[in-house]
Amino acid sequence: MANEIYHKSNWGKPKKDGWGDVYFNPSATNQLYTRSDNYENVEGTDKALASKPDTQSVLMTPTAYSVGSMNSILPPYEVLPTELITNGDFATDSDWAKGTGWSIVSGAANANTASSSYFYQTINELAVGKTYSITYTINSYTTGNVVTGIGDLLGNRGTIRNAVGTYTDIITFISNTTNDYFGFFATSSFTGSIDNVSVKEVRNADFTFDRNSTATRVNKEGLIETVAIDTPRLDYPFIDGVVQSEPSLLLEPTRTNSIPYSEDFDNSDWTKTNVTVTADATIAPDGTLNASKLTENTGNGTHRISDTTIVSGTGVAYTQSVFAKSGGSGRYLRMFRGSGTYNDAVFDLENGTVVTTDGNNLISVSIEEHSNGWYRCISTYTTQFSNIATYYGLQNGITDSYTGDGTSHIYLWGAQLEQGSYPTSYIPTSGSAVTRAAETANGAGTSDDFNDSEGVLYVQSAAFTKNTGVSNEIISITDGSLDNRVIIYNKKNLSNTIAYGIESNNVAQFFESVEISDITLQNKTAFKYKANDCSLWVNGFEVDTQSNVVMPNGLNHLYFDSGSGGNVFYGKTKELSVFKTALTDNELESLTSWDSFSDMATGQLYSIR
Repeated sequence: MANEIYHKSNWGKPKKDGWGDVYFNPSATNQLYTRSDNYENVEGTDKALASKPDTQSVLMTPTAYSVGSMNSILPPYEVLPTELITNGDFATDSDWAKGTGWSIVSGAANANTASSSYFYQTINELAVGKTYSITYTINSYTTGNVVTGIGDLLGNRGTIRNAVGTYTDIITFISNTTNDYFGFFATSSFTGSIDNVSVKEVRNADFTFDRNSTATRVNKEGLIETVAIDTPRLDYPFIDGVVQSEPSLLLEPTRTNSIPYSEDFDNSDWTKTNVTVTADATIAPDGTLNASKLTENTGNGTHRISDTTIVSGTGVAYTQSVFAKSGGSGRYLRMFRGSGTYNDAVFDLENGTVVTTDGNNLISVSIEEHSNGWYRCISTYTTQFSNIATYYGLQNGITDSYTGDGTSHIYLWGAQLEQGSYPTSYIPTSGSAVTRAAETANGAGTSDDFNDSEGVLYVQSAAFTKNTGVSNEIISITDGSLDNRVIIYNKKNLSNTIAYGIESNNVAQFFESVEISDITLQNKTAFKYKANDCSLWVNGFEVDTQSNVVMPNGLNHLYFDSGSGGNVFYGKTKELSVFKTALTDNELESLTSWDSFSDMATGQLYSIR
């Protein structure tokens, strides 16, 4: 096939030249590639398609994305062939309702100083939740504005036009839903003529993505990089300091880095005690010559830098972190916070271990390996005062106060202090606190992609913390409300707990929870739903069943939330898919199992020794 895209992949049965067999859906993959601004992780896409060929109705892997959207593989994006408009060439003076200033003359729709005036027709095939491709030509133009729209008052609108040309609008029917109207709305005394109007349905399973700020990710080269506003993040994990080939879609809540200078440790905002700071001393985790060297002097006492930050008060969980690297002669980092009682943690930057911890208010301490000898050192604790003195210092073994040798040193980069019970991705600062906005990914699919009677909702994902905190984190198939929905969620206030449930016509059928070993690992979860026959499968095992269940109605979208904007799902998702039929037990076991021991180890971020 001339237009087929062959992916170079070692998965499956690669040919001698390294090009893999085309066992995946070439139409879906080609469509995904050609319509996406960014395309990564072909191996993960091929594996998902190869193991479940053409059986899913919706399939998303962290593969392709554009600004404002997370692109799904299935169903393939396409403009359907059926024309929905009647008399789009205006051959007759019929089928259109004409507001003040509008007329059909000489094979065109003509507007003469039309202001706040509608020109429309009813299209019975229009459906809420579906997306439409609209094309038309402005043949002549004198003044004013015109815009296409769908629904009551044409409230779902395209782009305002005020020039001669042929235009295309992509509009989703999501509001003003009483009447199935399509048409044009004229303002500012629009005078001009319109011809060749076409309306066709777009089949599209892409998620609408939103984040009103920049953010960082670990890219496929293993470097921390900043991505633009409204751009999804494909985040690549490390195992033993080696970046892996398959990323996850990273969705995080809003967080603020309260430290004003996260990389400029030589800035006067940082107080130096028995140390000197050398800026731009080595390559940082972002690949630039931007990391600082912290060298102890020959003084007797602690050897550290500190920054005092005003926070929200007492009894609040905060997480402190920094990227650190051994200098050879200096291998221990002491990270602590002060203001009354200290909470300490000492990290061995040669072995990548936590050496000691101390403090009654510590919640957790951890260390994460990155590349080139870098570790992210993390400490979470509960505040006792309204200000936090954030300290990073060298340590001689387990001794924090000693006489320095004048040469021992460590490297630091990317300090962060954020309110929350777990760390999130790095937020750079340069002179003031910086907030990263929360992320949402919603609205994939249409009613054609879901079956109210039966199906399977499948997700492979990892939570950020074993206890999700104040709110359930939900993935749902819904009718756009809480009345009808099928959901999988991380259960609030219960450690390592996955839950699932169904709501039908605003009546809860069941909401049941199951404890698993570790919710922060990549777990494979499938929820089979069918009248009086529901079950939950996790990592190859059926863990719960439910009977006497009434199915929901009007399912038309897939959301990373409750279905109405609340209970947003935050985590790392490697795959999300929907099946329109209830799979057999054997199929569900296969779907949620691992292909091999090494695949399981890699998927759950274990190292094999």
